Amino acid sequence: MPLKTFVKVGSITNLSDARYCAGMMVDMLGFRSVEGQESYIKPAQFQEIRGWISGPLVVAEVYGLSNANELTTILENYKPDYVEMGLRELSLFTSLSVPLVLSVQEGDPIENLPVQPAYLLSKRPFKTSGTLLVEVQSKAELATLLDNPHIKGIALKGGHELRPGLKEFEDMNDVLEALEED
Repeated sequence: MPLKTFVKVGSITNLSDARYCAGMMVDMLGFRSVEGQESYIKPAQFQEIRGWISGPLVVAEVYGLSNANELTTILENYKPDYVEMGLRELSLFTSLSVPLVLSVQEGDPIENLPVQPAYLLSKRPFKTSGTLLVEVQSKAELATLLDNPHIKGIALKGGHELRPGLKEFEDMNDVLEALEED
C-alpha cells in the first residue's frame, strides 16, 4: 500500500531493514559508504543486500569524506541513485555526477551552492523553497510534520539486528504503518 508522503530510511546496515522498508514501499534507502563512519556497510555486503531488494532508490551516505577521490570509488562500488552529504563534504566539489541529498540546518548558507540539491534533509522543519525531508524518531512527531506545507517527506534511520534475521521494528514500524494510505 502506498505511503502518504515521501520516505527515506538511512543508515541501513542489514537485509532485514532493507527488505522491510522495500516491502513498505519507502522511496529511498540510504547506506553509510565511508569506511570508519558509524553504520558503515562494506561494498560486498551492500551488493548482497541490493540484490534482494527492488523498488527504493539507493542513496550513498558519504558523511566524513576526506577528499573528492573517495567519492569516485564510492560511486563505482555502490552505484547509487543519489549521494547524501553535509555542507562540509559538499565544499570538496564543484559538480557531482549523481543527484544530491544535502543535510542542512535552518540558517545554513544554502544559496549559491556549487551543486543544487534535489532534496534537503534536516532534523527540524524550516521554511525553504527546496524539497525538505525532516528526520523523524517516532509516530508522535508525524501529526505536525504532515500538515506543514514546507515538508515534502520524512527521513528515518535503520537499526541493528539482534542477530541475522532477528530484528525489532517497533519505532520504524509505528511510523511507516501510520503513513500507509487508507
